[in-house]
This record gives sequence, structure tokens and C-alpha cells, in this order.
Amino acid sequence: MGVDQAEAFKRGYEAYYRREYEKAAAIWSQLADEGHVKSMNNIGTMYAQGKGVSRNYSLAAFYYRRAAAQNDARAAYNLAIAYEHGRGVEQSDAEAVSWYRKAAERGLVEAMNAMSWILATSSDFTVRDGAQAARWAQDALKRQTSSKNLATLAAAQAELGEYNKAVATIDQAIAYMRREENRAGLLTATEYELFGLLRESGRTDELFDLLERREFYANGQATRD
Repeated sequence: MGVDQAEAFKRGYEAYYRREYEKAAAIWSQLADEGHVKSMNNIGTMYAQGKGVSRNYSLAAFYYRRAAAQNDARAAYNLAIAYEHGRGVEQSDAEAVSWYRKAAERGLVEAMNAMSWILATSSDFTVRDGAQAARWAQDALKRQTSSKNLATLAAAQAELGEYNKAVATIDQAIAYMRREENRAGLLTATEYELFGLLRESGRTDELFDLLERREFYANGQATRD
């Protein structure tokens, strides 16, 4: 990346954080056309979000693919999201796993977790692989402990039929969610107290999901997404 491109890329970020989205999009679009990989990913995200440009998932996927082809982990991750949700491309859990894997192999923790989730919960039995899901979930947890990563490991354990482990891991996820709220006394809060605190932070849906999955695992049922 030349000095001029680096400076222009930085100006794009400065414009973005000032919420001058049209200016940021114009800068990154020009740089992307010049072959600047990070700008390809960023303008793809602008199209996905509809910031500074009209929302266009197909163009977002186009730019993500160009950047991912040049080994950009974040672009590979974003392209995987597009395949997972069918945004601008035909929905495909298999393709999503393939692109998440490319990002995960480059060390992106979010990709490790996302790939593990699909491998554990996909409605497509040809995609599910509990052993791989557990391995990638554990790799993600080694790098970053979070309630989300713990919940994914629980889903992988359930897919393997290890329901007691899955329940225990979900309990860890709930306890860790309390930590993440960083509120005094939260670690010893009852579930009802926790609902109140999470409602303030907008995370009640996450807790409901965890409790629902816990019930599934306790009854010998895996998660299907």
C-alpha cells in the first residue's frame, strides 16, 4: 500500500467516524477500484449497511469476494455472513462454512465461533459436524472467553450427544453474561434480578435464548438453526 493510498484510507475512516458516510464511501470506492484490499472490504460493508450509498447486498458480496480472494480475513468473514443469511448471494450453509474457515484459519475469533455454530446447528445434516464444531469452539474460547463462545461450545456438545456437558456449559455462559454486564452483585443475582439488569442493557433476548437452549439440552435435544 502506497503512502497516498494509506493517507486516503485514513481520511475515509475519519470521514466515517464523523458520520460523513457519502465522503467515506467515495474515498473507499475509489481506492477499491485501484485494488486497495481493505477499502474493498469497507466499501462492501457500506453497501451492506446502506451508509453513504444505497443498500445493495449483491455489490457488498462482490467487494467482499474481491478482498477475500486476496486473503483478507475480515472480508472472508463478511462474505461468509452473506452466504449464511442469503444476502446478495444464494443462501448456503456449506459456502458460509467454507468462507468462515478461511477467516478462522487466519486467526479471526469471530469466524471460529460462527463456523462452529453452523457446524453444530445447521438444518442441513450434510453440513453438521459436531466434532469439528467442538474443536473450533474450543479454539475460539482459548483466544476469547465470552458468553457467546461458551454457548456455541454447548451447542457443539449437544450435537455430539453430550447433553450433561452442554447444560453445564450453558450455565457457564449465563454466569459469564453476568460478568460481562460488569454490575455490582451481578454474579450472585437470581435469574429474575438478572432479567431486570439485562433488560436495561438490551440483552434479555440473549438470556431467553440461553435458558431455552438449556431446557432443550436438559431434555436431550440439540439446537437447530
